[in-house]
Amino acid sequence: MLISSLVVAVLGCGDNKPPRATPDARVVSPDADLVAHCTMGNADKIRFAQGDGCANDGSVEFCIPDNNAAVLSTLAGISTTITCAPGGGRANCLASPGLLLCSYPTVVPTECVTHYGSMTTAAWSNVCAISGIPEVTEIVQTILE
Repeated sequence: MLISSLVVAVLGCGDNKPPRATPDARVVSPDADLVAHCTMGNADKIRFAQGDGCANDGSVEFCIPDNNAAVLSTLAGISTTITCAPGGGRANCLASPGLLLCSYPTVVPTECVTHYGSMTTAAWSNVCAISGIPEVTEIVQTILE
């Protein structure tokens, strides 16, 4: 009887605050997140954190040199969902001649935990691997305006 009264007291007491976000869905500072989760590649190239990696319009993007079969092969080995084509995008690939705009999709549930939320661990690993390609200088979120 004492245990059931204690359980009722504990469960019945409380405010009506929404539940706290799970660690995967929380937004964290980019520095803390990158140090904690991006063990390969060059985290300085990633302009967002895992916790808000899907706060975009369906992908993250970056530039690569045009006609570079080795980089395209490396990207295909990271994810077959990466696409590259001429264009500027948020990554501003038209700022320098000879660059392709590449996109890595962010779709629930494969790359994103929730819409506009956290990237999955597997997707974050892919982004970290992309950042390790020397020819990639920056990875940004796609935001259509």
